[in-house]
Amino acid sequence: MSKPPGNIEELTPLMRQYNELKAKVPDSLLFFRMGDFYELFGDDAVEASKILEITLTSRDKNKENPMPMAGVPWHSSQGYIQRLLKAGKKVAIGEQLEDDPDAEEVLTKTGKKAPKIVRRDIVRQFTPGVQFDLEGSEANFLAVIVALPSAKNSKSSDSWILACLDASTGECLVSEALSSDKLAQDLGSLPIRHLLRSHEGLAGSGSGDALKSAISSLSGAGALIETLPSNYLSLDQAENLLRNHYEIKNLETFLSTGEAVLAVGALVMYALRTQQQEKLSHLRIPAPLHRAQSMILGPRTPQHLDLLPSPDGTPNLYTLINRTRSALGARQLRRWILAPLKSPVEIQERQFAVKELAHGLSLGARGAEALSTSMGEVYDLERILGRINTRLAGPRDSLALGKSLGVIHLLEQKLADSAATAKAPSKTLLEISASLKRLHSELAPLSERILTTQKAEAPFVARDGGIFNIGTQPELDRLININEDGQKWLIDLETREREATGISSLKVRYNRVFGYYIEITQSHLKSVPPHYQRKQTTVGSERFFTEELKKFEDEIVTAISRQKSLEMELFEDLLDAIRAKTSFIMEYAKILGELDSLISLARLSQDSGWVFPEIDDSKDLVLNQGRHPLVDFTSRGTFVPNDLELSPTTRRTLMITGPNMGGKSTIMRQTALIVLLGQMGAPVPAQSARWGSVSSLYTRIGAHDAIARGQSTFMVEMSELAHILHHADDRSLIILDEIGRGTSTYDGVSVAWATLEWICTQIQARTLFATHYHELTRLSGSISLLANAHMAVETSAEAGTKNAEFRFLYILKEGAANESFGIHVAKLAGLPKSVVDRAWKVLDELEATAIASNNSGLTPDTQQLSFFAPGPVLAAVPAEPHPVLTEIEKLNPNEMTPMQALTTLAKLQEMSRESDSASSSKQSR
Repeated sequence: MSKPPGNIEELTPLMRQYNELKAKVPDSLLFFRMGDFYELFGDDAVEASKILEITLTSRDKNKENPMPMAGVPWHSSQGYIQRLLKAGKKVAIGEQLEDDPDAEEVLTKTGKKAPKIVRRDIVRQFTPGVQFDLEGSEANFLAVIVALPSAKNSKSSDSWILACLDASTGECLVSEALSSDKLAQDLGSLPIRHLLRSHEGLAGSGSGDALKSAISSLSGAGALIETLPSNYLSLDQAENLLRNHYEIKNLETFLSTGEAVLAVGALVMYALRTQQQEKLSHLRIPAPLHRAQSMILGPRTPQHLDLLPSPDGTPNLYTLINRTRSALGARQLRRWILAPLKSPVEIQERQFAVKELAHGLSLGARGAEALSTSMGEVYDLERILGRINTRLAGPRDSLALGKSLGVIHLLEQKLADSAATAKAPSKTLLEISASLKRLHSELAPLSERILTTQKAEAPFVARDGGIFNIGTQPELDRLININEDGQKWLIDLETREREATGISSLKVRYNRVFGYYIEITQSHLKSVPPHYQRKQTTVGSERFFTEELKKFEDEIVTAISRQKSLEMELFEDLLDAIRAKTSFIMEYAKILGELDSLISLARLSQDSGWVFPEIDDSKDLVLNQGRHPLVDFTSRGTFVPNDLELSPTTRRTLMITGPNMGGKSTIMRQTALIVLLGQMGAPVPAQSARWGSVSSLYTRIGAHDAIARGQSTFMVEMSELAHILHHADDRSLIILDEIGRGTSTYDGVSVAWATLEWICTQIQARTLFATHYHELTRLSGSISLLANAHMAVETSAEAGTKNAEFRFLYILKEGAANESFGIHVAKLAGLPKSVVDRAWKVLDELEATAIASNNSGLTPDTQQLSFFAPGPVLAAVPAEPHPVLTEIEKLNPNEMTPMQALTTLAKLQEMSRESDSASSSKQSR
């Protein structure tokens, strides 16, 4: 928290005013408006200059302790503010509330007097989670966590409510009761930029390491973590606030607990206070954070499957399938990816809509192609409404909204045409069409008003004027004509005065301080007429005015000022009309997002090799020639497709063995991605596909640690596995890759073995389990519905030896693999030849010992060691004993005199030096 700059006794009136404003927002960087710049002082200036990489200067440089100072241009401040917010800072705007004293002379001529110190006040605050000048498809959440009553009464809080608000779009989400681990998972997966927590909520030590680590990770990623005061908001205040804001009496319809009311109330209160608004009409009624109708994704499933873009630019599913034309559609598609459907009826209905649109796309401009084109003309209505309702909008926002509303009728007509050509019209599209028809009657007059009154080239800010066309309002028309005619009158005046005086260089000019004047150079002063009145002397010229020019100036300056003032009034009236239609526009935005996403999936279905799966209530999973969508795209036709089948009566779990790089992880990931895509209602990359609806998708793939919270790679693996085993059910799909590899061999095999047994006998979920522990393949003989499969490898006749040649086929075949080709892969990776040769020697010795013991039940043909056999003894590399050690073994200390002991010690030192010298010489050779 920065301190107000300067000694209070030495402060100027301006800096006293600054300190008064800074005291109101001590936790924010204060942008203090001074003319055409926002200035920062003291610690704020130092901090902002580092983040923004702007020049740090100082005020009162001649004093002993000059005050640090930095500034940014007012007209381009938004970009600088965004950079500060991205760095996790809060920014407060100290705006001028009256005229600039620099314009005092001009203002005096118009009858207004500017004060010596401009009145300023805090007009709003921005935080990383409360901002409105955003672009792109990702949400930007302000979040709050509230402990449930049972947790408050104990030192260990383990049950929470999480609520999230995107102030820029109005999206509001609230959870049911969450455990600490589930809350930590949500904090790590949601785009939270600013987290609020209650004063006592996480202050103690009982919130759990995972939750503390999640909050620490948020902070490390640039999110702002803020603790609310204990008296920030009571439950009664929250209830009254939400009832008034949403204009609804019964909060229980969407907020089931008092803690949920308190959480959402805190978010709405925070947004209203920072924007100094009494109401933000674009904020939506809270929706469930986790829909009961949606497939549940495991804690790190989005990361394991590369569902969304990441900072490192890894190829991801969202980027691959995103064919949307609007920000509304892009955000909706993100939501669908993270919350696929699980009801076969809902999935099939979305499929019908996508198929109908795909058929329309095939008709070109006569069909759904026109829909797609129209979507490209739709602006980000949600964020435009956010700016309008927070009074941050400019004429370009209202014009963009008018254009977006103008396509409603076209969209409705094209959907009607699409339904007319469909054999069985989609219920979803019929409902969208009916909604658009209703919204058109509500919003068409507003769209027409905007598009007919506003100029096509809108100014950036309303105060610049030039917003409206002729014909908008009679008085505005008169003022516009005066201003336009005034420019022509000035040109005519200059021509007349040149002819009358004979001074060809005479010019009629204007500046902000002195107004309009006639400028004549020194060499022509003798030709100045007597009725010219002197106004100002400059280097090389004199400036004059006439009564005619003075009268024109009074009229034109007044007209310009009155035009801008009137346009501001008319623009505010227009924004009020838009605000009155907020609920209809938000409904329209939601429908457009859904329609754009459906069209995107329809475009995807036109890609070669993508088909719609059959999804029913069974527990089957049958994929014919399935492909990994991301790998298939990057391999450009070289990807090897595979069949896969799981059945509740024959093989519910498939154990996949085979070499590294053979494709085990690929086929497991592609299965998960195909299921996720299909339950979004999208086509999938396969020749055909059929499965019973999956309720939840859990993955444990790859290795990573969490050093910040003291967790090793194996601990993270076990934590994720524990979550899966506790939460999966018989309708889940579980993907497990190399369980137990992060610890000792015996421990790892034991954990993997017990995990397989539990999944197969207790959870009974459809499961793909990849492993290098070939001992586990014997479980298929004792556990029903567990089957073995392997990734095929083509080998030479010398298979299993270091001279073998092999080729990965990337084909999934029945049965267990009999070799892992680990040393071959190590050689391909570039390990030194001596290391590879030594590895082959060690392997030979291990296998010989294991086969000799023959306690594992394995035959020499398997060429795979059993870790359940007695431990083999590895023959060490023979080494000669050190000569010093040999001599020491010969000594008998009890028979040595002190002098003999000293002499012997000196001899041993000499032998040691000679031995070390000889060893070094040998190594150098």
